[in-house]
Amino acid sequence: MAVIASGFQREVQKTMNATPPALLAAQSAQAAALAGPTKEIMNGMQKYTKITAPILAIYAVPHDRGPQPGLDASARAAQDARDEETTEAQAKAFENGLPTAKVVRIPHADHYVFRSNEADVLKEMNAFIAGLK
Repeated sequence: MAVIASGFQREVQKTMNATPPALLAAQSAQAAALAGPTKEIMNGMQKYTKITAPILAIYAVPHDRGPQPGLDASARAAQDARDEETTEAQAKAFENGLPTAKVVRIPHADHYVFRSNEADVLKEMNAFIAGLK
């Protein structure tokens, strides 16, 4: 797991290096506001390696990040490529860790996939539910 964490940390650093300072400052202020609750949640984190219930996991790969003022086309493309690589790695890790799960990737959805791609999510949910025994 340490290899994944360090790889993830490198990806975060690449993203930070490619992000305009004004956007970093805004994100930093937002992160500071969430730091306390997030730390408390993460301190109670457990690994659940055996899940017997049916699983449907939906990933936005890559995410639609919306407008990002201050980013030129090449910086935006670099961030999108890193996001796709990182998110795809997360989806693959989920698939590998829980091979009975149905993992769906919806391209260019935002973080709230059920909002940005409601029809796709409903289609996948209905198909998943119909396949339950």
